[in-house]
Amino acid sequence: MAAGCHFLHVFPSFDPGGMEVRASQVMDLLPAPHRHTVIAMDGRTGCAPRVRRATLALLPPPPRAGFLATGRAMAERITELRPDLVLTYNWGAIEAVLGCRLAGQRALIHHEEGFGIEESERLLRRRAWARRVLLRRAAAVVVPSNVLREVAMRTWRLPASLARHLPNGVDADRFVPRTRTGVGPVTIGCVAHFRPEKDVPALVEAFARCARRAQARLVLVGTGPDQARAAAHAEACGVGDRVFFRGAVADTAPEYAAFDIFALSSRTEQMPLVVLEAMAAGLPVVAPAVGDVAAMVDPSNAPFVVPSRDPAALAGALDALIADAALRARIGARNRERCLAEYRLTDRLEAHRALYREVLGDKLQW
Repeated sequence: MAAGCHFLHVFPSFDPGGMEVRASQVMDLLPAPHRHTVIAMDGRTGCAPRVRRATLALLPPPPRAGFLATGRAMAERITELRPDLVLTYNWGAIEAVLGCRLAGQRALIHHEEGFGIEESERLLRRRAWARRVLLRRAAAVVVPSNVLREVAMRTWRLPASLARHLPNGVDADRFVPRTRTGVGPVTIGCVAHFRPEKDVPALVEAFARCARRAQARLVLVGTGPDQARAAAHAEACGVGDRVFFRGAVADTAPEYAAFDIFALSSRTEQMPLVVLEAMAAGLPVVAPAVGDVAAMVDPSNAPFVVPSRDPAALAGALDALIADAALRARIGARNRERCLAEYRLTDRLEAHRALYREVLGDKLQW
């Protein structure tokens, strides 16, 4: 058997999220003799238990000491570890990209999943410049959406051959539709980390504007720094008794099974995993037209992907679906079919593994 490859993954945070969960799934496709080392720049490693088959080591991050100093510290780590492939994730790991350049590490794949609240309206010029300079030396830059691939080519000026579009996938055997009886209130659900860019208070406001809100309830699954603001906004809008906060849950699949409609109000997304999970669960989706969301859903769902930052438009889409159980069922069934046809998890994960093989050649055996 081959000696195996050493993969060094550098994340802004390795707490559970769409990007981190997908990365852990790819790691499990490459178990022993391969090995994986993770550095989380914020020291948070809550996603580590999700790596079940692969050999995983966790290393503490270097102290944050400014861009150049942190980049030099990462170069020292990379030189010491001598990984076969470095995988970096998002802007929060950009110092590791600099570290690769300083250490002469050519085997680098950088993943960009999207932007935080600070770049939800416009991209920061200094970050665009840094990406333009540093990412051209990578073996590949992986993005999940066509929108972000256009940003990579036009704004960061990366060649088309370098900007690789690898869409996300979903385990359609785990997120399955349930039989909905139509009895009781219509449940509008959202699964999110309550960060400013998710703008959960905007969803609360949209629900408060619904003419049919007395026939429905809003269930919010997740936690985060914006949770208190969302709860206060529900009370201020007079819907505190119809908005329910479930908190963080270990398994979100049963939550989707309890929803009738899935809704988002994010200011910025690219290819949100929660939308794929909702589609696999046979749900219609109400969401802003950010990233590739409009292209992800079935065409029958397209009228319910509305202009961004428009609670009134969100409310109108929710009202239409609250009123029509048959429409909800038709759209949900077609979303499920689309997932099965285009977004199977196994196919999407294999695309990542194939890219690693492309970069490493015969070094990578499985």
